[in-house]
Amino acid sequence: MIAAASDALVSSQREVARRLGISHTALQKAAQSGRIAQEPGGGWDVEKVRARLAASSDPARKTAAMVAPVPVQPSPSPPPPPARPAFVAPSLPEPLPTPSAGGSSFHNARTANEMLKAQERKLRLDERRGQLVEKARALMLVHRLAKEERDAILAWPARIAAELAAELGVDAHRLQTLMDARLRQHLAERNDVRVAVT
Repeated sequence: MIAAASDALVSSQREVARRLGISHTALQKAAQSGRIAQEPGGGWDVEKVRARLAASSDPARKTAAMVAPVPVQPSPSPPPPPARPAFVAPSLPEPLPTPSAGGSSFHNARTANEMLKAQERKLRLDERRGQLVEKARALMLVHRLAKEERDAILAWPARIAAELAAELGVDAHRLQTLMDARLRQHLAERNDVRVAVT
C-alpha cells in the first residue's frame, strides 16, 4: 500500500498538468488561489488534484481530464491542412448554330444575330449579378489572397512562440526559429501550385 501511494505522487507540476490535460499556467493559478496543494511530504497526488479541481471548477467549464484519468500517450500528430477551395470557371456560352445549306442564308444570318445578341445580354446580366468576372481580375484576386495568406502564416511563429515555449518549458527564440524554418520549407514545397483559369 505504501509503494502504491508513493507511485501516485508526482514531483513536477508540469507533469501533473500534462496528465490532467490542462495547461501548466492553469495549474499554477489553481495552486496560487489555494484550490490545490502539494502533499505534506512534497510532490503532487494526481488523483487528489483532479478531484479538487473538479469540485472547485465551474461545471460548464470542466474538462474531460478532470472527470476521468487520461492515459499517458505520445503527442498526436497535427491535423492535416484544410483542403484548398476549387476554382470553378464560368460555363461558356452555347455555340452559334451552323447555317443549313438548304435554308435561306438571310434567315440563318438573322437567327444567328439574334442568338448572339441574347448571349451578350445574358453575359452582361451575369456580370451585373456578380456571377461572372474578368479572368485578369480573378487571377489578381487569387494572387492577392495567396500573398496575404502566406504573410499571415509566416507571421504566426512570432505571435505564438513565446506562449508555446512557456507551456513546453523550452527556449522561445529557438522554438520560433525552428517553426519559422519549417513553415518556410512547407511553403517552398507548395510554391508550384498554379491556378488555371480557362
